[in-house]
Amino acid sequence: MKELFHNRNYMFYWFSSAFTMAASNIVQFMLSLYVLDTTGSATLFATMLSITIFPRLLFSPIAGVFGDRFDRRNWMFFLGLCSGVTIALFGILHESGIILTIWIIYVLVILLETFETFYSSSSVGIIPLIVKKEEIGVATSFADIDEGIVGIIGPLLAATFYATIGVGVGLIMAGVISFLGSVLLLFMHTQDIKDGEENVKNTIWKDFLDGVNLVKKEPFLRKLVILAPLTNFFLTSAFNISLVFFLRNKLNVSDIVFGGYEAILSVMVLIAPFIAMKLLKKEDAANLLPPLIFGITIGFTVLATIVIFNYFQILGQLSTIIILCIASGIIVSIIEIMNIASSVMFKTLVSIKFLGRVISIVNLLATISIPLGQMIYGIMNDFYPIYWTLILSAGGFFLMYFLSASILKDIAKPKE
Repeated sequence: MKELFHNRNYMFYWFSSAFTMAASNIVQFMLSLYVLDTTGSATLFATMLSITIFPRLLFSPIAGVFGDRFDRRNWMFFLGLCSGVTIALFGILHESGIILTIWIIYVLVILLETFETFYSSSSVGIIPLIVKKEEIGVATSFADIDEGIVGIIGPLLAATFYATIGVGVGLIMAGVISFLGSVLLLFMHTQDIKDGEENVKNTIWKDFLDGVNLVKKEPFLRKLVILAPLTNFFLTSAFNISLVFFLRNKLNVSDIVFGGYEAILSVMVLIAPFIAMKLLKKEDAANLLPPLIFGITIGFTVLATIVIFNYFQILGQLSTIIILCIASGIIVSIIEIMNIASSVMFKTLVSIKFLGRVISIVNLLATISIPLGQMIYGIMNDFYPIYWTLILSAGGFFLMYFLSASILKDIAKPKE
């Protein structure tokens, strides 16, 4: 850990990532509040989140190749700059009198998701370039602390911006934060691997197929793409749609209370990397996944029970919120540990030359399930009690526990 603090390049990456994620969190949080407050529809809210599938479907294969062939730092700087300018521009338009209609928000979300698709394909390969191989696990865990810190600060800032200065000025502030994050990358130096930038136009499809073939050859990669979409379907939909809709439209919590709920979850995300560091030192990452998934199953069972009790007035609002925060926090912390373990496996088992396109392929397949799940959950929440979607998630993770026990055995087996 001490070596990381003395690693100048890593620290610039860490702070840049913190600023970038903070801007993203603020924008997502404010737009979520804005859409729910102006429309009151879970279906429209789910639609706003679900349209992010289109940029990922269109650009993930290209983004993976670009991430592997071009200088990662320069790409991240350029994309962060584009994202910051775009966010600020939409904020300025709103302040000038152009109302953020649902269609304008769709355009903003699509643009930001396009930048994010290319950004993530480059950022995933940065850590192996700036730290030693034996430090990748700790560096990845420590990098994920960013998510916890900005997850605490981001929702509180967003709720404050939204309640005091409005969504327009809030977007401008988020754009400035994103811009500062991209500028910090200019102070970072890496020995990047650039595999023929001048030929990228002629080899995009070939390079993408090389990544696909690598996924086919590696049993753990081939099977992980089955597990990843299921995780996104049952987890993301429940947290982004069902719980948000339950808190805002059923319990009618205030902006500040909702921001506090998000901050509590982020505290758990902040704690999770430290737990992951200790677990990964004692246990192979693959062996951690089945018990972690089983823990998520129990967590969703508790969430469904809480919501049922509230619907039948067995629990009051305050008790519901407190228990919901505890159960949600535990689930979020477990998910964060799972993400760290999965990330370490990719960064240690996949060649740096293929890492960007392999991650893009996995993310592409995993992302396809997100809008499907969000639309299904959104429609269910409009017509049925919310606890049915949480029961669905609990059942889904229960089946995934048995799936992971067989799928992830390949990762722990030594290669012949």
